[in-house]
Amino acid sequence: MRNYIGELAKGCKSCARGEKSVLFITGKCPRRCLYCPLSEEKKDSDLIYTNELKSRSIEKIIEEIKAGGSKGVGITGGDPLSVISRTVAFIKSLKKEFGKEFHIHLYTSLDLISADIIKKLQNAGLDELRVHPDIENKKLWSRLDFLTGKFGEVGIEIPVFPKSEKKVLELIAYSKDKVDFFNLNELEYATLYENYYKKKGWKVLLGYQVKGSRKAAFKVLKKLKKSGLRVHFCSANFKDDVQFVNRIKLRAKNVALLTDKITRDGMLLRGVIYSGARSEKTGVGVSSKCLLKLKKDLEKEFGSEFFIDKKKKRIIFDVNLARSVSVKFSECYVVEEYPTIDSLEVEVEKLS
Repeated sequence: MRNYIGELAKGCKSCARGEKSVLFITGKCPRRCLYCPLSEEKKDSDLIYTNELKSRSIEKIIEEIKAGGSKGVGITGGDPLSVISRTVAFIKSLKKEFGKEFHIHLYTSLDLISADIIKKLQNAGLDELRVHPDIENKKLWSRLDFLTGKFGEVGIEIPVFPKSEKKVLELIAYSKDKVDFFNLNELEYATLYENYYKKKGWKVLLGYQVKGSRKAAFKVLKKLKKSGLRVHFCSANFKDDVQFVNRIKLRAKNVALLTDKITRDGMLLRGVIYSGARSEKTGVGVSSKCLLKLKKDLEKEFGSEFFIDKKKKRIIFDVNLARSVSVKFSECYVVEEYPTIDSLEVEVEKLS
């Protein structure tokens, strides 16, 4: 059986293609969800991240989105409604910069939903709203009435706990005429609630998925096969191996230097000389202030372009020249790294 019935939400289609940047707008949240994936650093902290970029500047956020080649963003947290003025301002700024076709979806719970907040999000230009009702507590379910027909699409997105299919089906039956689609996520290990998981006896698999979540989700899909509803099961593997990888590949195409090699997984393969490297000819170390002179000397000698990375105080060049360059300088490396703002290194091979 395939993992969805009916048409996928527009936001899901864009995410699958890697065309969505992730805008983490705050760690503040009124709820304590057992599936919350946040780290201790982000939980309840008023931080802002766009993909891997930590910045509160809308100008830098726009730069990061452009660098990723994104055609939209998914706004998440915490709960974005905890900072509603900021959320509305960011949506307006992004729509102004990128145009009406720039697709923005937002994740929230029902806790802070009100007619006034929905109106603010509508006026800002939000395209798609996804809510996470509490399947253990029906108290706030009636707030779904505020959402019906208010955006391009409205969906319910929840993780599926092991053996929870009856409760999930109950929520779907209640809300099927109020929302446009349902996303069922594979439950993953949440470090903040490790003790609860142990108490429930939930087993965590090698990929940090919780055993039994997928089985319960497919039971729901099977039950709803002929319902005419739009229901999608999103596995942990799909998020890691498809959504994330496609986003990385797209960003690599946009930020790669002329000398970079892009791997099948979207990593950047490059030759690197770090400041502090010593010339094998003179024995003199290369200071960060001397990188510009070194760059010019290398370009003259090898007839190829060399680039200065001021942030990491290094020179980047064609990996095919690495062996030849390493004869002249210590601290010469072949580096494979993410094309992200932090240039996270995956593999480093010293050549001299």
